[in-house]
Amino acid sequence: MSEPMGPDTILRACGYLEAVWRGDTTAAAALMNHEPGETPTPVLLAELGDLIMQTLLPAQAGIHDGMDQDELAAATEKLGADPVVRVSLVLSETLQALAPTATPDQAQVIARALIGYIVSVSNATEDDVLPLLDHLRQAALQRGSDPSV
Repeated sequence: MSEPMGPDTILRACGYLEAVWRGDTTAAAALMNHEPGETPTPVLLAELGDLIMQTLLPAQAGIHDGMDQDELAAATEKLGADPVVRVSLVLSETLQALAPTATPDQAQVIARALIGYIVSVSNATEDDVLPLLDHLRQAALQRGSDPSV
């Protein structure tokens, strides 16, 4: 990812994920449209997936602020050896490679893969998908009103 996702792009990606999850083809089609110079929705989905992975995986390995260098080195080594992390990197690279030229049908596949990933690596169930997307939206809005978050 070249620069951090802004709140507007996170909201757009979350809106698309929700539309796909709900089966709302009208909303999904509308969210696929973008102006010249705007990032295509499939690319936003791949970027959001990468952002989610960068957030979830270190936390699951126990990496947090305030660790001393030895603790951080051990946790980072543990993170790099984790098969879930390695598979996550493969998924992220694959989605990022497919996204720039994705058709609308392929964008839906990317969205479903990302939703499936979130459910698979967390304690979430399918019933948690919409609340999780709402949480991502709220975090993006908070980040937009307070960039230090």
